[in-house]
Amino acid sequence: MLIKSLIIIFLIILVAVLLILTYIKRKRITKAATIVRNASETIVNNAMIQVAKQLKMDGMEFDGAKGKSVADVWGQSVVGFNYHANLKHSMDIKLIESKINKILAEYCRKHQLEDEDGPQLKVSDIWLNQNHLELDVVYLINRQTKDYLNDLSKL
Repeated sequence: MLIKSLIIIFLIILVAVLLILTYIKRKRITKAATIVRNASETIVNNAMIQVAKQLKMDGMEFDGAKGKSVADVWGQSVVGFNYHANLKHSMDIKLIESKINKILAEYCRKHQLEDEDGPQLKVSDIWLNQNHLELDVVYLINRQTKDYLNDLSKL
């Protein structure tokens, strides 16, 4: 009887320790992801300031320079941000995407944000709702974000 009680106590302690370790690990991963996302947000926002300046002449007015993280939708490790702009006149969505990617690529060259695959900042998704443009820009600094972009290209 005593042995059974000791085994049960041992198992309870073991489960408690495992739960605590799992909680600590999760907190560390979440904290690390938040640190990466915050640093990345500054980089992407600075690039989008340049995009906004250059596209203002084309009749595109961005709603501020701060993007909203897409990690809550696509996963903690995906480093991407959503931006909004108003168009003063109708424009071709593919042309807009091409212009933004060109500006982002130029920004990446100037700020050493390139790897063997090219610029690390790219438009991952773009859509129009009347004259309101929404776009997601990703910072390709990890495998999860690259996989996310690859998955989107298959759609």
